[in-house]
Amino acid sequence: LNDMKKFLFALATVTVSIVNATIVNTSEELKNTTDCCNDTITAVELNPTDDISMDIFGIWQSIDNEFVQISRDMDYKITFMRVARSKELQAKGFITAGNATTLSIDRVYPENQTYDLEYVFSPSRKTLVIMKPNSDEAWGFHKIQ
Repeated sequence: LNDMKKFLFALATVTVSIVNATIVNTSEELKNTTDCCNDTITAVELNPTDDISMDIFGIWQSIDNEFVQISRDMDYKITFMRVARSKELQAKGFITAGNATTLSIDRVYPENQTYDLEYVFSPSRKTLVIMKPNSDEAWGFHKIQ
């Protein structure tokens, strides 16, 4: 199990480095179009990386048997809760999009804290690797729901 953890952490570091090398510009793009009366409308088209992938929503299990649930609340804010294998709440808060490879975290429990986390999905989108804050280690999660 320890070899598996070391492998996943090493994989996460390499993967995040590769993803960082290919960051996409997330600037807004103006697009002119017309409505039904042929009046010009200027629409702002957001780059897809400005938003968080829908694949992140669900329940994720770590190799340490911790769970993270990522969902939306009634105000349409993206929330997260991390629960230990002992079923004790470890952290909860809100997630907003950073850039193509980061999540901006506003943690409200157990203490208020704001930070960015790098993340990457496997090609199947069923494995999620998230770098721990202020660390060179990562969590490896598998989607269970």
